Amino acid sequence: MSDPLFWVLALPALAMSGLLFQMVLSLFSCCATFRFRGRAVRLRWWMIPAASTLCGLLWLLAVLCAVFA
Repeated sequence: MSDPLFWVLALPALAMSGLLFQMVLSLFSCCATFRFRGRAVRLRWWMIPAASTLCGLLWLLAVLCAVFA
């Protein structure tokens, strides 16, 4: 985990995980909006599947980097 390449891949994956968490929580709010860079964004039907796919891909790359480094 001391490899800087791991952190280059893990930090965006962690940020994407937080954004995905906000999107899922916004499903239970009254108007289905989440905050992104200080603005309210209305949740669309494709946002959660796209975010979860990207999040999984980023975590996979980070894990592969940690295993094979």
